[in-house]
Amino acid sequence: MIKNFFSKQKAPLLFLFVTLALILAACGTPAESDTLQINDIWARPGFAASNSAVYFEIDNSTSEADTLLSASSDIAQAVELHMSMMDAGVMKMMQQHDVPLPVGQTEFKPGGLHVMLIGLNDDLNTGDTFDLTLEFQLAGEKTYTVTVKDP
Repeated sequence: MIKNFFSKQKAPLLFLFVTLALILAACGTPAESDTLQINDIWARPGFAASNSAVYFEIDNSTSEADTLLSASSDIAQAVELHMSMMDAGVMKMMQQHDVPLPVGQTEFKPGGLHVMLIGLNDDLNTGDTFDLTLEFQLAGEKTYTVTVKDP
């Protein structure tokens, strides 16, 4: 029976079977994503010369922690990393020199971490877009398009 299976007539079928098995084995388990991704990036509307903030989620699917070092944009006079927090019943903001990014997700959301846009050069209206560059210690510089949305 085994001799018949490997006969010249069955060789193309065997080749096809082995090839298909190898393809399925390679596709069976997805490769782990080894990237740092920014999801759901948006900014609050604001008037020229006033302030706004940018929010997003960082998905660090790499195998090691990274650090967000800075943010920059031509839309404002200054762009800073900030953390909002309650202190004795009063909401305060503190500038962050950098933000550690452990493996997993880090949220930049209202009432927490955010990118502060100080001294807007122009009005930011709902639907407007602008570029924001984030500098990471390991991932380097990455530029994203931010959409202005009502909170």
